[in-house]
Amino acid sequence: MLERLRQYEQPYALNNYRGAGSGAVFFRQDRGSRLILTAPHAVRIFRDGREKLQDIYTGALTEFAADANGLSVITRRRFTKKENPITDFIIARGLEHHAFLDIHGMNAGREFELAVGTGVLPKEDFAFELELIGSLAEKYRLRWVVNHPDYTGRRGLTGDLGRLFPVPRILQLEWRFDMRDFVHYPANVTERTLPFLGELTAAPGLFAAVPNNT
Repeated sequence: MLERLRQYEQPYALNNYRGAGSGAVFFRQDRGSRLILTAPHAVRIFRDGREKLQDIYTGALTEFAADANGLSVITRRRFTKKENPITDFIIARGLEHHAFLDIHGMNAGREFELAVGTGVLPKEDFAFELELIGSLAEKYRLRWVVNHPDYTGRRGLTGDLGRLFPVPRILQLEWRFDMRDFVHYPANVTERTLPFLGELTAAPGLFAAVPNNT
């Protein structure tokens, strides 16, 4: 498992996490699933007029989880000196009515391992999903919060799709550094983060508002 994660991470790590110098900004693997996993900050991004650091290892984790359950995946693979929002990429390809789990990373100083953001929609709209997340968090010994002021998901894909199409079909998942870093904390990643994502993405009824024929 760790070797696979290292292989997944290689394209993101190029050029100090700016990715390859040329080629597509976003990597997409289309498996025809109604649920798509995304990692828009897997390499450095350009926002608010400056370069911002990557959410390290989110690319590898997202690809691994998607591959394990046969899900489609979209990740940012290359840094550019313009914003290139993942929302634009998704809408340009007619994917906006799918369900999404948007994978991000937070710093190591938080007292919780997972922060879930519902964007602009109220958490009550995600009652089933949040109950499931709570159950899995207990199983995998994860402290978690919903709509922490720093991690609401209002900015980015979760907020964008919630504003454009106000249907509860996307959540942002922010993982603490030690739950992503498979180099220094391999047990956390292999025994907690990835099993959590595996069970969550395979759960029947997840984002039931999205029809199966998306």
